[in-house]
Amino acid sequence: MSAVELLRSLVRIPSVSGEEEACRDFLAQWLEDHGVRAWTSGRNVLGLVEGSNPEGRGLLLLTHIDVVPVGPGWTREPWDGALVNGRVMGRGANDAKASVASMAWAAAHLARTDFDGRLVLAFVCDEETGGEGIEACGGELPAFDASVVGEPTELDVCPGQRGLLRASIVARGRSCHASRPWEGVNAIELAARDVLAVQALTLGGDDELLGPATLQCTVIQGGTRPNVLPGECTIELDGRPAPGCDNDALRALLEGAVQGEVTVRSNRFLPVRTPVEEPIVRAALAASPTGRVRGFGGVSDLFHVRHKPGVVMGPGTSAASHAPDEWVEATQIESAVHVYQAIARAYLAPEA
Repeated sequence: MSAVELLRSLVRIPSVSGEEEACRDFLAQWLEDHGVRAWTSGRNVLGLVEGSNPEGRGLLLLTHIDVVPVGPGWTREPWDGALVNGRVMGRGANDAKASVASMAWAAAHLARTDFDGRLVLAFVCDEETGGEGIEACGGELPAFDASVVGEPTELDVCPGQRGLLRASIVARGRSCHASRPWEGVNAIELAARDVLAVQALTLGGDDELLGPATLQCTVIQGGTRPNVLPGECTIELDGRPAPGCDNDALRALLEGAVQGEVTVRSNRFLPVRTPVEEPIVRAALAASPTGRVRGFGGVSDLFHVRHKPGVVMGPGTSAASHAPDEWVEATQIESAVHVYQAIARAYLAPEA
């Protein structure tokens, strides 16, 4: 079974967040059958390959087996793992079972050869939702000194990511009949002013690698009937903090700009940045077929292993993530196997 065939098998096992058990069991058995010590923890698969000097450096390969629900817009079977015109199709093929298959095969190859140090594996649940994934099982991992987090980056090297701040603004007015607006206060008008105030903010914090912090109004809800002046209107916001404008700074700017009541819904992801001179970044860049270094566009489990230097890097493209008719180029899978092996050998080699 090649890495592409392994990916096709994984896609055929639906593993929406919270329902990863079947995929977990299949993958744990596959690793054991291919010479990789593996065990399960909750809905996660952990593994270890020890080289000739297991007291040397440790490298963590981390990615996730959970996928988002299928959703509308699909024109084909989402769970068949079909190979069509050089692409593996299906939910999770790109995000992130392509990384799972490539990392698993890289570990299996290393298990049959001589190398230094130790390779630690974590194929986790709940990355898409948070909960019982790496944040729950991370304490069980063997020691490691750096990490590679598998997400679709087209094998570009991403030594950092912005944070995430989800918040809402509630504008409260006073309801009345729409024919007598002077008797009330239109909450939609109040909310509109807050939307304009958010758009006018100067966030700053532009980072050379990660770009600027951003804050966008993404959902607005208000009103009950066409002839009733709305007494309440809610705005949902998506904020992406950067090192120079972190979560606290972004929240303070928001609260200082608007008149409505601000409630923070999620604030657990902070910006993460690994210095480009770190050995893991150098090893990843040497192995990358693209030679590109950039920030990762979303958030990933890199945040949960930020106590050690790490990069986000994997086969696939973010354009196909969570999308209908999800796909990944088969050639990227085979390339990623070699890339992950090369990173491990270079990083785990004894220091000069």
